[in-house]
This record gives sequence, structure tokens and C-alpha cells, in this order.
Amino acid sequence: MENNPAISIIIPIYNAEKYIEKCMESVCAQTFTDYELILVNDGSTDKSADICKRYRDNDSRITYIEKENGGAGSARNAGMKAAKGRYLAFPDADDSFLPEMYSELFALADSGDFDMVFSGVNYYRQAENSEPVYSRTDNIKAVSYHSQKECREHIMDFFPTTTIFDVPWNKLYKRSIVVENDLRFPDIRRCQDATFNIDFFNCINSAAAIDKAYYNYLENTVEDVQRKFPKDYINIVTYYYPHLIKLLTDWGVYKGEIKQHYDTTFVLSVYSAADRYDNPLWKLSKEEQRGYITEVISREEIVTFLDGASVRADAQNILRILKEQDADEIMRIHRREKRKETLKQNKLLVGIYRKIKS
Repeated sequence: MENNPAISIIIPIYNAEKYIEKCMESVCAQTFTDYELILVNDGSTDKSADICKRYRDNDSRITYIEKENGGAGSARNAGMKAAKGRYLAFPDADDSFLPEMYSELFALADSGDFDMVFSGVNYYRQAENSEPVYSRTDNIKAVSYHSQKECREHIMDFFPTTTIFDVPWNKLYKRSIVVENDLRFPDIRRCQDATFNIDFFNCINSAAAIDKAYYNYLENTVEDVQRKFPKDYINIVTYYYPHLIKLLTDWGVYKGEIKQHYDTTFVLSVYSAADRYDNPLWKLSKEEQRGYITEVISREEIVTFLDGASVRADAQNILRILKEQDADEIMRIHRREKRKETLKQNKLLVGIYRKIKS
């Protein structure tokens, strides 16, 4: 009888030579040892392959896969196809996690044979030429539910913030759910994680969360966000949110606090897409920037949604701006926020200079 591991840890890798060793060391330092590690090289052009092969050659639990570049979602799909574990885990190559992470998550999962388990996340920002600096923590209540109805009614216990909802790296997923329902990460460059999560959540009958944060996520720099943010991001937003809202409606929970929460995240996502108009990589003229904003906020499906949207107080002004299709107001707010950020950075530099001189 084949002795399969408890967890398949699947890491998509693309040009991660600066980070992958730290991530690998986090895996090797785990107090939980009943795992297989599947490294999926998604067409890297740096030294990532050499680093991965070195680790593979020294640990029989490591499988190394090479494929053409297709994005993190397709890399995770390739890893899932090769996986044999009872549960699946999806850390990112540039992150790290505490040594007890998989021991604690698996103990929780195994205690009730849960289909899905969660922990909180610690966020770090990359400081210039130094170790990452702690930014914030998103945590979850310690809860457990043992029926499909309970899981759906209490979805916000598991997804209290957009960041916790969207990501795969702080979770364990029962592999049999993936296999039986033929679940895959969709072939899109953004929101593929959130889409996979909600599709998986649609199939579960039990879930639990632990009120501790084990995963350390390295936040993208401004340059990373600009590089990764596609000009057609609004297409992804309008693909994902209707899919999500349909499921919430089918579950009978798209009302009250849950409706307000997800309406707010949709509105903020639309605004965020419009607010990227000055991405320097797009090289848009001022007129083209205004045209980009107008194209985003005047879409028929967005206009229709906004009419019935119920949002939190902190998003009501944004909802008003979007309803009025006021591209100039979006640009004014954006410029004002950039000036405030520049002033903040200048004050920080002056403070550092004064400390050096004193």
C-alpha cells in the first residue's frame, strides 16, 4: 500500500533566486515532517532552477517540475496534478513562515477531518537594502463549522478581510475535494487565487480557523505592483465578482453584512483599477489616462451593479464618484494622495539626515 504524505506543499517559482532559499529553509525548518515539497519552475530565466535542483538532490521528499511560463495559477495546477498528499498547501516563493505552521494547521485539520483550515497572516514590507520590516497582521477568530450551511452562513469568519479571502498561502485544502470536483486555478493573471478559494469553498462541508498568524508575507513594492498590474485588470474584476456574488446569492447569504462587505470590496476594486491610470509602464498621455478611467467606470455591468450596491461608510464617497463617472475627481484625489505620500517620504528623509548629523 502506498504511503502518501499528509501535506503536499506546492511552490510556484518564477525568477525567485533572491528569495527562494529563505522560503525553502522555512519548509526545511518545519516541526511537521510528513510532507512532500513540489517545486514548479514556471519558466524562470534566472538561477532559480539551479537552487531548486540543489535542494531536490538533498531531500527525497522534494519533486522538481519545469514548465513554460504561464503564471502562478498554472504552476499550482501542475503541482496539484503531481500531488499525493491528503492536504494541499500553496506558499509563495518569496515568503516565509514560522516553524510550527504546518504542524498546527494539520493538527487542526486532522482533529475534525476538516475540508479547509486557515491561519492569520503577518505582512512585511521590503526596506531598502535591509531585512523586511513588519507592517501589520491580519488574523482570524478561532472557529469551526461542520456543515455546508454553517460554513456558508459564517463565511466572514473565514474571510474577514479581502487579503485573507484572496490568498491561498495561509490555508490547507483537502486534496480529495480538488480531485472530486476537478478544481483548478483559472487561467487569469490576477484574482486566480480568490476564484479558486471561492470555488473550493463552494464544495466544502466543514472548515476551521486558528487565531494565530504563522505565515509571513512579503508585500510588493510600488514597482512590483506596477509591473504585475495588467491594463485589463478591470476585465478580471468583472469576471470574478459576478461569479462570487452569484455563489453568495445561490447560498442565500447575499444580504445584510455579507452583501455590504462584498459590495464594498467590489466597489473598491473598481476604483483601484481606475486609480492605476498613471502606471508609468503603460506610457499613457494625459488624455489617454482620462480615457482609460472613463472606460473602466462607464462599463455597463459596473454601472448596473453600482445602482444596487450597499457599501460601508468609508466607501460611500468612492461609490458616489463612480456613480457620477467623475474621471477628473479620481485624478484630483490621486494627485493629492501622491503629494501627501511624497511629503511623508521627505519628512522621513529629513529625520534620518538630522539623526546622522547630530
